Amino acid sequence: MAYIRAHETNQRRNGKAVKRYEVVWTEPVRDAMGLPVSVDPTTPTGKKRQRSRQESYATREAAEERRDQLNAARRTATGTATLADQRKAGDLPIGHYAREFIESMRGTVKPRTVRETESVYLRYIAEPFGGRAVASVTAADVRHFRADLLSPRPRRSYDTRSANRTEVDPGNATEFVTLSRSTVKHAYDVLRRILDVAVVDGAIHANPVHSVPLPRQAATARTTDPTTGKPKEPFKPLPLTGAQVAAVAGHVAETMGRPIDALAVTFSAYTGVRAGELRGLEIGDLDLTDRSGALGSVSITRTKTRRKGGWEVGTPKSVRSTRIVPIDGWLADDLRTYLAGHPRRLDPAAPLFPGRMTRADAKAAGVNANDPTATVKWSEPINTDNVSDRYYTPALAAVGAPAARWHDLRHTFAVLSLSAGEHYMQVSKWLGHASFVTTLNVYADYISEAEGGKKAPLTRPELAHPAHLAQRDQSVPSNVVSLFGR
Repeated sequence: MAYIRAHETNQRRNGKAVKRYEVVWTEPVRDAMGLPVSVDPTTPTGKKRQRSRQESYATREAAEERRDQLNAARRTATGTATLADQRKAGDLPIGHYAREFIESMRGTVKPRTVRETESVYLRYIAEPFGGRAVASVTAADVRHFRADLLSPRPRRSYDTRSANRTEVDPGNATEFVTLSRSTVKHAYDVLRRILDVAVVDGAIHANPVHSVPLPRQAATARTTDPTTGKPKEPFKPLPLTGAQVAAVAGHVAETMGRPIDALAVTFSAYTGVRAGELRGLEIGDLDLTDRSGALGSVSITRTKTRRKGGWEVGTPKSVRSTRIVPIDGWLADDLRTYLAGHPRRLDPAAPLFPGRMTRADAKAAGVNANDPTATVKWSEPINTDNVSDRYYTPALAAVGAPAARWHDLRHTFAVLSLSAGEHYMQVSKWLGHASFVTTLNVYADYISEAEGGKKAPLTRPELAHPAHLAQRDQSVPSNVVSLFGR
């Protein structure tokens, strides 16, 4: 119980000594993890060590008010048993409630969402809060956490290969970055939801995150140039031209000897499928007729992600991402020719684009690991990360095209379709965007005044002169009407 202790000071007022009033109470001693420390280490559940605390007040009224608050906090309206349970729950570290929250997500969201949430917790929350007792977290702690998220930080290096590590040069300026708004919001939301679990379990009375909101513009996602100190421009989509797609695909097929991977590049650039959706495609997802030049279509219903022990099958990104995308006649002809040589073309569950054997797989199968024909693994889907790193990115550099990501092939489809006159709502459906607003925000500059359905079929990409591959010919007038500055 808290009590008041009065004592006289050296100060005097009206000839009398001035008194100070101390409120004294005890509380448990906690270790670095935020848990109470036992008097006897051999009996962790035994009596806990206590420490005495005191606060000084100038008047008895203020001291009595504080005493009553402390004594009231030792009791609850439901009795001492519930109070004891609440204290035990409050002594548990935040890591305990983080685990409870993450486990409660399983079965209600995609496995990928669970993994991303756990990754965010380990990356941003575990170090400052994981070992602390949940009852000890205050609004001030949350404010410091918010400030840390919004503050610039040195750019992380993801190269963990010892052969490529270099010693840090103190003389070189460090590149600082700020977290993107989506990352800040995700980390903040994970902490909020973890503490919500603690509130429901009775460990704390209120969630301190609710009293410390994020600003409307939480981050700018801008990086600083270490040489100039000026902010770098944020990343923007980098769509390719039809000539650049043709050049890249031709280089992958002919120079690198990977015609299947080249077709996968062209297919991605002219259907707009995401990398995970491309990996998830199977023979049965194609709808092709035997008539040469006839249009086709592909159904996007699943994704596949490489995990330890095999491939994980999931659903597309959103409800609208489950869709049917039309295929132009020339690309349908290429697919018909390709399927004619596909050894599993009669199996609707076979991967549309196959993967590759590892060197260990090739050695076990007794084939040459450097033979692109012998190392095709028809039982597994294409590994887009491997194809992008080994063939697509080097091919871009070889033909003088911009350093586009694999995902920019999706932007390529959108820009080519919009520039050809397709209605933005139709293109949005083909892309599987959750909202038409997303399409407008990203591709507003490419939307033509013409509207309608598939009235502007895309043509087969043709090779251009090498000097024109790096950028569009500025001397040729564009058929795109800008919506801005009119």
